[in-house]
Amino acid sequence: MLELEITRDCQLACTHCYAESSPRASHGTMTTGDWERVIGQAADMGVGMVQLIGGEPTRHPDFTRLLDYAVDTVGRVEVYSNLLHIPDPVWERLACPGVSLATSYYSSRPEEHEQITGRTGSHERTRANIAIAVERGIPIRAGIVDILDHQRVEEARAELETLGSSASAPSTGCVASAAEPPPPRTWTSCVAGVATPAPPSPTTATSPPVWWPAGPPWSPATSMMNRSRKS
Repeated sequence: MLELEITRDCQLACTHCYAESSPRASHGTMTTGDWERVIGQAADMGVGMVQLIGGEPTRHPDFTRLLDYAVDTVGRVEVYSNLLHIPDPVWERLACPGVSLATSYYSSRPEEHEQITGRTGSHERTRANIAIAVERGIPIRAGIVDILDHQRVEEARAELETLGSSASAPSTGCVASAAEPPPPRTWTSCVAGVATPAPPSPTTATSPPVWWPAGPPWSPATSMMNRSRKS
């Protein structure tokens, strides 16, 4: 899987963020056209899946354009979002065949979760949007990251299960949703959640679904980051 860090802009300021993302960070120097060329090159090289990550990828001004392009070009796309705010048009895109979600979750206790994210109210909003994703049948996984002393990670795992997710052991970074796997890719494009039918081919019809009941799907992975060099 090719990881594309399309922005460092993020509503959160997580204490452990490797990308140093924050509400004050930028989208970097790469243009939308640059990212599309990277995605096209990845498809030509046989990459079977890309991950759009940040920062918060949905904050990129051309996020839906990049998502549509990646789906149509590569076929399988994971959007790694903090799920703090998902506009309705973005939910429609996330419901397209071949698209899945990933997020981070820290604790069943709001104040503990928010101590890590640096944003009051982030626990409630992320939790609510995990539930919405499950209700919409969008495949989703969540990383439960153990950072604080006596952090309620086991309780977080149990909470995710009540939302309709099955969780692996804490700190392994894998939670798979209870939603059914999406159908094989038999479409040519997806706009506003509507797939355009296309004749199935042996390659696309037998591709594995975007569904991980056990371990994380990103290893091995290649990452491209769109961030300025540290001073």
